[in-house]
Amino acid sequence: MARADQDGPAVLRAATQEAFKRVTLLLERSYPDFSADQQRRIRALVATEPTAPPAERIKRPAREPLPPRFWLPHSGATWSGRGRVPQAFLAWEGTVAHTEWKKHHPDQRFPTYPG
Repeated sequence: MARADQDGPAVLRAATQEAFKRVTLLLERSYPDFSADQQRRIRALVATEPTAPPAERIKRPAREPLPPRFWLPHSGATWSGRGRVPQAFLAWEGTVAHTEWKKHHPDQRFPTYPG
């Protein structure tokens, strides 16, 4: 079984070389038979940079969690202020408690975290 694994790359290389020879021969013999548009497209394909397998994606280190900026005193839910507003905060906005708090803090959307 190990022998078959070792032969795989050699067989692939040989098949690739054979395919290259056939494509080259076909283009050399029949290039004049292609239309001007087809010839232009062939030249564009040949002139492009070789395609390499995609490089492995570089993994960024995980970000440190941000400290909370907002909190809901009645539930203890916190939010850093980044990304989407959590459902708990959106639900709290329509309550009587929010209306009362907003009377005393008209310039703030949510209570700040006391930390």
